[in-house]
Amino acid sequence: MSSTANANPEVISELTKAFAFPISAYDDLVDKFIGELHEGLVHEQKMPMIPTFVYELPTGEEKGVILSLDLGGTNLRVCRTTLFGGGKFEIIPKKWIISDALKKGPGSELFEWIADRIGEFLSSECQDPHSGGDGQKYPLGMTFSFPCEQLDINVGKLLTWTKGFHGKDVLGKDVVKILQDCIDARKLPITVNALINDTVGTLLATTYKHPGCEVGIIFGTGTNCAYLEEQSLITKIRPDAANFTSHTGYQIINTEWGAFGNISGALPSNDYDKFLDGHSSQPGKQRYEKVVSGLYISELARIVLHDLAKHGKLFVEGDSGTPKTDAELGNLALKERFDGAMMGGIEGDSSADLQAVGAHFQTSYNLKTSQGDRETIKYVCQLISARAARLSSVGIAALIKKRELLSKPHKVIVGIDGSLFNKYPNFRQHLEGALNEIFDAATVSAKISLILAEDGSGVGGAIAAYLACSAIGQQA
Repeated sequence: MSSTANANPEVISELTKAFAFPISAYDDLVDKFIGELHEGLVHEQKMPMIPTFVYELPTGEEKGVILSLDLGGTNLRVCRTTLFGGGKFEIIPKKWIISDALKKGPGSELFEWIADRIGEFLSSECQDPHSGGDGQKYPLGMTFSFPCEQLDINVGKLLTWTKGFHGKDVLGKDVVKILQDCIDARKLPITVNALINDTVGTLLATTYKHPGCEVGIIFGTGTNCAYLEEQSLITKIRPDAANFTSHTGYQIINTEWGAFGNISGALPSNDYDKFLDGHSSQPGKQRYEKVVSGLYISELARIVLHDLAKHGKLFVEGDSGTPKTDAELGNLALKERFDGAMMGGIEGDSSADLQAVGAHFQTSYNLKTSQGDRETIKYVCQLISARAARLSSVGIAALIKKRELLSKPHKVIVGIDGSLFNKYPNFRQHLEGALNEIFDAATVSAKISLILAEDGSGVGGAIAAYLACSAIGQQA
């Protein structure tokens, strides 16, 4: 932690106590996490633990040319991935911004637009836009980051739109079929044969390059995890479901682990956490996500700073001791006006007088800061991000212990993507340090490897499409 020599010691002590997570708390929380993972495989209405219809991991020797698309909240991306084997691949992506008109208009028009962009991509990036080679169609894997009821690897009914999309006309319909019909209407040589989310893509992409990886995780704006599970343990699957049996004896599970603690209340929670949860769009839900993900920890930091300012413990000018009003605090008093990039920039300021912190608050909020203010602001960010990293390690440890991965002869490989892990100052170091505390440093060094994932939604979508072809005896 950085120096707080000029900060109010009482404030620093109270904050430290509020966000403390002692080493002694790890074992119990990991055990509760494992318990919820088990319950989610057996019962609905628990941790979601969604079966994905993906029954195997890549070996790294797969070869072929496959297309993928990634529909997110801001952009559409279409990719051409060439798998060379030996864990090597080449990806050619193209990206388009999704207009507000498309987001707010009918869903059918959005899918027509997507099909047009796919056709445009084929014309520019594929040798023959009217043939996948020898009259064969290109397989396409679809990474779709919206809630769906998945009924097969290539069947997914849209449950609801998020991220500002409105197209009610396609709710309850199979998004793969809608896109395939649009593609067929344009006579494009493409078969959409896999539907996955970005976390499953992260696992598949990492495993292609690092065979043996069985866990894929995202620590970014949100958080989630996918891993390979024994089919016999997924007892909640109905006997009439397409994925009741698995030819490999395994199936990838999309945990949706952001829901950990929703029912059990197992996670640590102070007054600031309770305020954030109560004022969120989903009170009582996504409790784990609310303590570890970038979207929520930056909002948590804003709540803390706003509270300190309201009580005259920040931004007080002169000797008056008069707290700033919400009008004077401006955007700092408004929900979600302090994002992860701001928070990371503050924590990354290593200057003695914390010039970047002062400049940020002057520019963004028109607030003057003292040296003590700046030290307190940075300390708040450090406390919250360090706790987030430590709690993130609990999920990783729970998966490793549940699957008994340390008993295997090879190293445990965990593929991780997301801006918190990739870019946030010290997040990875805190996470690895926490794993050392849960296990021990020698075990972590010898047996656990955290690997930065490469393009889960692009490469992972392509690999999902390859595996779907392979499962029915088709060549990609």
